Formats: sequence, structure tokens, C-alpha cells
Amino acid sequence: MRSLQDQGDTEDSYSDSAFPSYYQEESLEEGEQEQTEGSNCSGDSVESEANGSVLLYNNTALSHVAPLPSKAAAYKERSLFSLGYIAPDKWPTLEKTPCQMKNKPNLYELLVKMAKDRLRTDTVIKIGDCQFPVHFMVLRSYSQSFRDAGYELQLELPENQVTPRCFSLIYDWMLTDKPLLPRLGLLEVLRAAKFLKMTQLERQCENCLLDGCREDAAALLYVEARRLDMERSQRRFLQRISKFFLTLVASEEFLDLPLKALLLLLNSSMLGVNSELEVFMSAVRWLNFHWPQRQDKVTEVTSCVRFPLIAPWHLVRLQNSEFSALEVLRVSSVSDVRQQIHNGIAYTTTRIYYGVDQEGFKRHLLKTAMSTPEQRTWIFDPACGHHHRINCKVALDFSYQAFIEYLNHLQAQPTHYWQSLESAMAPNGVECLNRHHLIQSLDSLEPTNQC
Repeated sequence: MRSLQDQGDTEDSYSDSAFPSYYQEESLEEGEQEQTEGSNCSGDSVESEANGSVLLYNNTALSHVAPLPSKAAAYKERSLFSLGYIAPDKWPTLEKTPCQMKNKPNLYELLVKMAKDRLRTDTVIKIGDCQFPVHFMVLRSYSQSFRDAGYELQLELPENQVTPRCFSLIYDWMLTDKPLLPRLGLLEVLRAAKFLKMTQLERQCENCLLDGCREDAAALLYVEARRLDMERSQRRFLQRISKFFLTLVASEEFLDLPLKALLLLLNSSMLGVNSELEVFMSAVRWLNFHWPQRQDKVTEVTSCVRFPLIAPWHLVRLQNSEFSALEVLRVSSVSDVRQQIHNGIAYTTTRIYYGVDQEGFKRHLLKTAMSTPEQRTWIFDPACGHHHRINCKVALDFSYQAFIEYLNHLQAQPTHYWQSLESAMAPNGVECLNRHHLIQSLDSLEPTNQC
């Protein structure tokens, strides 16, 4: 606002807007002279008329007020900032600042609570006939597939890749700080994690499968993988089966194994068997289940059998129609199988011939280009009547029928029976380590002399 007081004036001045309205007089028109008639300095009342208005005032009382200009000054509006007022950057330093709030709720905790309580969900996931209200931001935080997808009020997932149970487990996993994956449905979660591109969840599933699955659990996981069309990626479970092998052979799932899975299983040195002949009989059982369709796979399957680990007299009987069942003769009569049997007889007889002369036997192997077969994981089952090694004097006949009866025996046992099987590792696989019990029947055992 412009000042009305010149430098050096001793009288105070007031702006038009600051002077009370009842003291103000309307501006005189340009060129109009001030009315001086009747004015005096004696302090008498002066009557002034301007545009029909009359003001009465005392000259003495207003002697300190500057006379109003003849023309009212224009008023200019200005802000506080233009006048130099600036808001402070900080609050004043006080011992106790009243502006500071104590115990403010944590934003992360509020968001987590909202997500866990399913409050204000913004997306619906549809899987088959099931619908799941969720927060889309939670899904995008862990899944690359959801990050790549645009925001939708409703999304549908294929049930053959993500089942409703599986999605529920995965969403709970997202909301939990320290999630634990359940055994039931683990492969479903792994399949969905691959589909949704959830790297962290996929890695956790793999770690669970790597460390926590052996024997019967591994067999059941493989069966589940086949049902979920994950058989190829989960065949590795079959290599974790040892003492549970014969129990698996006694099941329908063994007969339904695809060829590549069977070969992987029979080639494993982890197989827990009483005798290598059990591996051969297992192969015969699988081949005869669908003989017309599988007879062209005979050579490929029997190549997994380590015939040099079978006693030579047992190998001879395999080709004798008087001692072998039809199921065995079907397999042993194939020319390639006969050659495998003959190579096994040659190895075992030579091994017996050299006896303790290990160096002489090794020279013979080098000369004939023969190789020493890798041992299996030998076990001992007191209920098994055919547990004998190469030089055992107890030469109980081991027929296909005896093997089937032994499998029937295993089927009748409790689920933990395989855990009771003892390890019977023998040097070079030559000695009979069976503290043998000749079996009159599978239910009645009579102890005999040790082999």
C-alpha cells in the first residue's frame, strides 16, 4: 500500500481504507474547489457538503489528521509472501514437540492385516467352479506371470495347471512370513509354481523334494507325478528307492511303469534285494504283464540285470524247461538273453575258480575284456527262503513261483515292514551272508545252520 506521508512531515497520515467510514467523504469531482467559506481555525464546527452528504467534526479534535487528498489513492492487493513472510522449514525446537505422534500404526502391518483378512480385495481368481477374492498386488509381488498380465477384475487359471487346493496353498504361502509347505499337494504346488513363474516357491519345493523323500515317500511321489503329467521330470524319485524296492514290485504301480522309468529303476545300485535273481524275476513280472505289447522290449529290460552276480547253477536252471515257469522261459529263450546268461555263467565260474587269487582274476578280466559288475544294496529278510550267495552250500531252488509267493508275503505285511530289513553287504558279493532260516512256509520258520 502506498504511503501518504512525505519524508519530513510531522503529521501522521491515514489511508482512505484505514479511516473510519463515518469520517470519510466521497471524492470530489475533478476541478471542484474545496469549500472554504465558513471555515475557521478557532475550533468551531465546520459543515461540509459533498455530493449531498454532510459531515460534522471538530477541527481541534482532528487537527492531527492529514487532510484527505482530492483524489482517492488506488488500493493494490498483495499477498503475505510478497510482503516477505515465509513459512518456517522446521518446528521450533522444544523439549516436547506436540506435533510428533507416538505409536503410529506400521503401514506394512496394516497392509498385511488387510491382505490376510481379505479386506477390500480387488481381483477374483476363477479356477473351474471355484472363485478366490484376492489382492492383485500380492499376486504380482511373487509371480512373474501376474506381473506380465494386465490388471483385470477377474482372471481365470487353467485347472490342469493350478488346482483350487493348490492356489489356496500358494496364496497362503504368499501371506505368511515363514511358510511351510505341506507334503500333501507338494507336487501340485511345484507344477503351479512353474506355470506362474514363481522362482522362490519353485526353489523351496525342490529343496523339500531333495531332502525329505526316500523309499516309500519317493515311490508315492513318483506315482503322484504320473497322475499330474509330471512323470518325466520326477523319475529321479525312483533312484531313491532301496529297501522298499521289493514292496514296490509287489504292487500294481510297478506293473504300470513306463519303459524308461523301469530301466532307470532296475539300473540303480541302490536297489535293496536278497539276490540279483530277484531283479531278473522282477523284470520277468513286468514283461509278462502285457507280453504281446512288451515282448519286443525283452533285451532292453534284461540288460539291466547283472547276471554275473547270480550263482551259475541258478543261471543254468533259467533255461531249463523242467525247472522254469512259462513266464521265465518266454524271456530266457530270447537269443540276446541267452547270451547274457552265458556271459554271467562264464564270469561266476571264473570267479569261483580263482578263489582268493584276486590278482589272477583281475588279469583274466583284462585279458577277456570282462568287467566287474557293481554290487547292489544287499539286504537280509528272515522270511526270504532264497537268500543265498554264489558259494552257499544251501542251494534252495529259486523259482518264479517262489518269488510270487514271497511278493504275496510282502503284501500281507504292515506298511513299515520294509524298514525292518537288515543290510547284508558282502565283500565282492561272493559269500552267503544269510544267517539262514530254511522256510517250510512263509508263516513258519525253522532256524538252521548259518551258511
